[in-house]
Amino acid sequence: MGKIIIAIVALLLLSLPLSCMSLLTDSYGASKEVESIKYPSDVIHGFIEGCYLAFEDKQFMSDELWPTDLKEICGCVMDGIREAVPLHDFINEWNGELTPEQNSMSEMFGMICTEQIIKEKLKENKDPA
Repeated sequence: MGKIIIAIVALLLLSLPLSCMSLLTDSYGASKEVESIKYPSDVIHGFIEGCYLAFEDKQFMSDELWPTDLKEICGCVMDGIREAVPLHDFINEWNGELTPEQNSMSEMFGMICTEQIIKEKLKENKDPA
């Protein structure tokens, strides 16, 4: 999972336009929690797309999950990272090999999100209404 996140972060940083940096200055009076989840949409989209492609390349749970499920997992992981890591830290510190703490965080969110999506699928299969 750590190698997947490294690939995702590398892809994300390659696709991140410089214009997004101006969005960092619009958080006057916002709480730290709100500031930490303000990521530009192209950062979020780039992460989710890179994550999805990495999962697809590894054929992650391909016998159980559909491509839309993988994108939901990636979106969930991004949400977890956004809540835990301010944007400037994500851009500056998540752009190479992950530290043990970053790797642990990524794996934790990955496991939680995968479990959540699988539980939702099981619930849908039990209750088709």
